[in-house]
Amino acid sequence: MQISVNGEEMEVSSGFTIGNLLNMLELTPERLAVERNGMVISRKLLTETILEEGDKLEIVKAIGGG
Repeated sequence: MQISVNGEEMEVSSGFTIGNLLNMLELTPERLAVERNGMVISRKLLTETILEEGDKLEIVKAIGGG
């Protein structure tokens, strides 16, 4: 099924979770914010949230600075 991640089209399997996607992209959920279709997803729900056809995800990495 087709989803969009940070504006790029991507194909994933049915039943894929956001956690699966982060693993595939080699990203760790600490220091990340994930938005799905305009709503921020809690880190606790990343492994439970199943992606659906046409989902639009924005993944943002937090960077420290001073």
